[in-house]
Amino acid sequence: MIDFEKFLNDRINNNKNLESLTSFFTEDELSQLSDKSISIVGTNGKTSTANYIYQILSSMDIKTLLFTSPHMISYEERIQSNQHKINHSHYVEEIKEFEEKKSIKLGYFETLFLIACKTFIDEKLDMFIVEAGIGGRLDTTSMIDYKNVILTNIGYDHQDILGETLEDILYEKIKISNKIDNLVCGDISSKHKELISNELKDTSISYIDQNNNFKSNEEDFRLKNIDLAIFSINKILGKEIKPEIISKIKEYKVEGRFEIINNNPPKILDGAHNISGFKTLFQNLDHLYKDIHFRVYLGLKEGKEYKKILDFLLEKQNISINIIEDNSFYNQMSSKNLTSYLEERKINYELSTIEKFHLSKEHCILIGSLYLIGEYKKEFK
Repeated sequence: MIDFEKFLNDRINNNKNLESLTSFFTEDELSQLSDKSISIVGTNGKTSTANYIYQILSSMDIKTLLFTSPHMISYEERIQSNQHKINHSHYVEEIKEFEEKKSIKLGYFETLFLIACKTFIDEKLDMFIVEAGIGGRLDTTSMIDYKNVILTNIGYDHQDILGETLEDILYEKIKISNKIDNLVCGDISSKHKELISNELKDTSISYIDQNNNFKSNEEDFRLKNIDLAIFSINKILGKEIKPEIISKIKEYKVEGRFEIINNNPPKILDGAHNISGFKTLFQNLDHLYKDIHFRVYLGLKEGKEYKKILDFLLEKQNISINIIEDNSFYNQMSSKNLTSYLEERKINYELSTIEKFHLSKEHCILIGSLYLIGEYKKEFK
């Protein structure tokens, strides 16, 4: 029996085979993927929006496959079907033959995405919801010529890859496909709306803030993502969603995204990992828990803009900072980067552990990386 997890872990981390990926499929299969897929791009909120759409379509009995990343505990989280359990190992030999034929080695992400695409085709499903990885134009998921795309928002992240300005980042996102018929946009500024219109002249573009039914929930980003999911289904599929389904979706919680694991006192898990995500998160925190002091347990992935994130946190009056000790989660930034910066600013902090967060009786939040959240869940849930 094939050990799929070992096979997957032998994949390289980098994805460098974009130009070869389409040859894994027939022209008819690529056409199916183009017609039936929805790409979700943006800086933050992609996974939540994708999950809400998946839950809504499932409630409407639409056969749907969902592809998201990264995972927190198991690779199996990345591909979900509302019809059958995913048989990942079924495609191992086909992938090996493809690699040999092309003289390439597929990356971890590439391997799982090809499996997701093949599963969607072979199971003859109706809709394929695809969360982009990094950016859009050069992302692995851009191998599909999406006709339908959802843009959640634009903020600073992965600037070494996507560019230094928000305009550069936006361009990379909306160029996920050159054949977009419908683009649905979430939180987008007027200036960026003009850029989108200029770049996508032949595309039908819908903005959620121009619809009178979707102007609430400015404070609660979770409800904003639900609104975007509902709005997108209406615009892309032309389907109205029954009130009972909407009520059900509002009760659904996406793991690791403002996940409240204890109410008294509040204890929260959140995978925010860029400055835009932190700002949105604390806007939500201030709205729901006004004037409550929180202890922030912070760990960041290597490469993140830790100075901007720390500067933002230091503006907050009602928090204390705990830095997660080294070797606590995958690809973690050295805690020395964070602690040295705090010491330079003469800011008090504590060096801490995931276990201390778990045992804490204070109002607290674990934040900075979904890999960090995943390690907590593996150990304590």
